[in-house]
Amino acid sequence: MTVAATDPLPIMPAILIRSASSALACALGATILGLSVASAIAPSPAVAQVLRVLARVNDDAISDFELQQRVVLAIRSTGLQDSPDLRQRLAPQLLRQMVDEKLQVQEGKRLGLRATDVEIQQRVSELERASGLARGQFVQLMGQMGVPVYIAHQQMEAAISWNKIVRRRVRPTVDVSETEIDDALARVRADVGKPETRIAEIFIPIDRAEQADESKRSADRLVEQLRRGVPFGALAQQFSQGATASAGGDVGYILPGALEPALDRAVQSLQPRQHSEPIRSAAGWHILYVIDRRPFAAARPDDTRLNLVQLTLSLPLNASPDEAQRAMAQAQPIVAGVRQCADLHARARELKGATSGDLNGVRVGDLAGNRDMYGSIPRLNIGQAAGPFRVAEGVQVVSLCSRDGADGLPTRDALGQQILAQKMEAAGRRYMRNLRRTATIELKS
Repeated sequence: MTVAATDPLPIMPAILIRSASSALACALGATILGLSVASAIAPSPAVAQVLRVLARVNDDAISDFELQQRVVLAIRSTGLQDSPDLRQRLAPQLLRQMVDEKLQVQEGKRLGLRATDVEIQQRVSELERASGLARGQFVQLMGQMGVPVYIAHQQMEAAISWNKIVRRRVRPTVDVSETEIDDALARVRADVGKPETRIAEIFIPIDRAEQADESKRSADRLVEQLRRGVPFGALAQQFSQGATASAGGDVGYILPGALEPALDRAVQSLQPRQHSEPIRSAAGWHILYVIDRRPFAAARPDDTRLNLVQLTLSLPLNASPDEAQRAMAQAQPIVAGVRQCADLHARARELKGATSGDLNGVRVGDLAGNRDMYGSIPRLNIGQAAGPFRVAEGVQVVSLCSRDGADGLPTRDALGQQILAQKMEAAGRRYMRNLRRTATIELKS
């Protein structure tokens, strides 16, 4: 077992300037135009690298140049110590990922679910904001790495296409029944007081038995990098093929027994900030990392969800202090007259200029922006009202209808979302496995 850092580095996506094939053609054309007539007869090593095809995926090719640039991108964006040996060891795994990405893009095209220019631009902007970069700085960073922008674009295009496929084709095939939620709720109630563990994962799939050894070697190489101090999240983002890869492998908190027995035993044996050796499951190889551990269902008041009704007396944005004071005085008697949360709807119909609405699932911690609300609403009894509160829209009175999660247990909705995510990940793996099995994939030696 080895200690590793948790700070993830984002996958470096790219701006969609042109398609991968046209970009490659332009790069090749520019190179050839720079050659003399004599040298054009015998291509230089650089041109030969661009021309050499390492894999064919149906009608698409992956060149040696594309793979080597992808290796550089992975090394630069994860902080690995670059060396010829490392590049050679990373190349087979990255080639397999690039094959999968070709399949995802092809399937997206077949279904009319391609990534658009606008979506790529939005994703790049999100990356720049999340990384604290100035607008346009991503392209500069790619230039500093020495990697053509379109190489990163290929990775981004595949991710967007696959997300669309999962939403449009996988999600409709997955259902969560009330019985499943009931069973899950019964299990979590039985687990109150037990430790829950926040884990991250790197997943390397095995689709065919003959892939097991090569997949294991890939997992071993990643563990070696973890031992050298490379952050777990950075490796997960670049090399994991699980659903949590984009989040640095972060799975969230799990309870004992939530995973397959071998994985569960590994989690229980690890301390925070330790990672496992590769562990075989029915689906592939897993490297697990423990981020944190805490008692399950310990009361966390800020995570309690409130179902509220609010009544608003509207005021203009430039309302004077006197106008605000009159509205506060008008709202004061409403608070005392509330006996159940629905009363505010009735009062809103009676008062000129008043509106009301339901607010469901409001997290207590999210009220902290208004000190008065945060201090009073969570303390209400069911059916009581608090206020009036001065807000941007005017003056508000708020009543409490119910609360969820006060005991630290997840709500039915949260459990349903967890079950749905697990089912969708499994269904997505099956979909991807079928794409591989029906494709014509030729790997060159």
